Amino acid sequence: MSEPGNEQRNNDNNDWTKNFRNPIIVLAYIVMVSTIMLIGASVLGIDHGVLPGMAKIDFARGLITYLFAIVTIGIAVALVMAALTGPAPTASNDARFQRGKEILSLLLGVFGTIVGFYFGSEVAKSKEEVPFQISTLDLAPQPVGPAGTVSVRAVLRGGVAPYRFGVGQGDEKVDAKESVFEGGWIVKQLQLPPPKSGEIQTVHVLAEDSAGKRIETAAPVRRSSVD
Repeated sequence: MSEPGNEQRNNDNNDWTKNFRNPIIVLAYIVMVSTIMLIGASVLGIDHGVLPGMAKIDFARGLITYLFAIVTIGIAVALVMAALTGPAPTASNDARFQRGKEILSLLLGVFGTIVGFYFGSEVAKSKEEVPFQISTLDLAPQPVGPAGTVSVRAVLRGGVAPYRFGVGQGDEKVDAKESVFEGGWIVKQLQLPPPKSGEIQTVHVLAEDSAGKRIETAAPVRRSSVD
């Protein structure tokens, strides 16, 4: 005959085993362990910038929507599995199942709000977004004097600010590294070399917005007849 203390411990062990086999509890453990691992990876610097990337609105909004979708679908699947493979219905089991349904209903409400806001804001942003554009280059003075100094001006609009630009001459390759002035203005002094015989000199500007979109424009240079 077993002692009362041993019987109680056996019952506790059986309850623990049953609880651990419960899909809802397993899902909760997975979410908890995943969260701890993500925080640990961020502290150790091996999370590939996931948490620092949360500072970007678009990335954070997409990640939150994705995580809510995974958790909500996971709970729904766990409830179905618990209903189909669980023990025979009892008052206690029915009460647990009803509580699970209430939690799922709450998550579905929150998830629906997040999805509606996410896709609604994306649609609104796509409608309001102005194409990234650059004006015609203004070169002054024209014609360029013997010194070969020319002022390059243009203005950017649309796209995603802030912008960067680069200015080059002829076939010179440039990169957009310089900051644009307030209002999207590009202003740059350029020193042109003396033109070769029969050469038509040109100045080109490469601009890039924060979303990585690039546009380029060019204009010919007129030299004074005394050159």
